[in-house]
Amino acid sequence: MNLYLEFFLIISYMVITYHIIALKYRKSIGFSGFTRCAKIFWVSLHVFIVSTNIILYFWFISKDFNPVHILLRVSGILLFVFGLLFIFWGMYSLRKAVFVPENKLIIAGPYKYVRHPMYFGGVIGAFGLALFAGSMLGAVYSLVLALVLSHIADAEEEGLRARFGEEYSEYGKNASKLFPHAW
Repeated sequence: MNLYLEFFLIISYMVITYHIIALKYRKSIGFSGFTRCAKIFWVSLHVFIVSTNIILYFWFISKDFNPVHILLRVSGILLFVFGLLFIFWGMYSLRKAVFVPENKLIIAGPYKYVRHPMYFGGVIGAFGLALFAGSMLGAVYSLVLALVLSHIADAEEEGLRARFGEEYSEYGKNASKLFPHAW
């Protein structure tokens, strides 16, 4: 199959499936309106969608691998690792928030710098892999991923504003949505 057709199909899959995730946030204010079974379903679907997108991206990057200077490869790996660490830091900071809603806004850890650290880490990690592989299409994928995740973040934030009100609005003034202010 043609590399550009594969790229188009992977991008299409990413856009469609991540918009399914956005439905989760639009369906219920703060995710707390779901039953326990519905939460398990949506979280499982979310994990499946993210996992399949990651696998497809790795597969694509392996096909669009181009020789680049060692400094670009090292920089790419460092960005990828930084992105992963940021994702795990965000997950660690949230710990129980998915299944045990405490109605407490988390603004510590990576949430001090960015409102959606796991999305930020995903975009940085994807761009790092594209840099490592010398893949221009991978860089384009990273840009589209940033746009799609920004849209999902908007859907998520509707529920967060409804749930936390003025506290979330104030928080939004201090932490940027997807990329830290210094960027």
